[in-house]
This record gives sequence, structure tokens and C-alpha cells, in this order.
Amino acid sequence: MDLKILPTHLKYVFLEENNTKPVVISNDLSSNEESRWVEVLKKHKAAIGWHILDLKGISPSYCMHKIMMEADYKSMRQP
Repeated sequence: MDLKILPTHLKYVFLEENNTKPVVISNDLSSNEESRWVEVLKKHKAAIGWHILDLKGISPSYCMHKIMMEADYKSMRQP
């Protein structure tokens, strides 16, 4: 899994074995606060949308956009 580099005040924790189901939490939590927070997240991990299709009741078309262009127009990338 390719994870982004986080700012120093944040860190990843994983809700399942084998470093799967990553979530981002504050790096400023005490070990007791962190363990309690991870337990809450593990208990309710079904509520977290890991992929767009996991978000029940939200149409993927709501989260996507289309750029309408003329048929003969060629897209170009600019710096």
C-alpha cells in the first residue's frame, strides 16, 4: 500500500493485521488516548469509506466530475 507522507503532527495507525485499513490520527495523543481511540475506530470501521464504492447511499457520480469539451478539441497539459 502506498501511503502519503504526513506532517509531523499526524501519523498512521492500522485497524487490521498486515498493515491494512490505515487511518490518520494525531501524533500528540498519549499512548492511553491512542489505544482508546484505535479501539473506537476498530469497533466502527464499517462506517469508514475505504473506497468510493464503500460509501453506501452516495452515488459515485456525486463524487466525480466531467469536463465537457467540444468533439474536435484536444486536451493539453500546462505547467
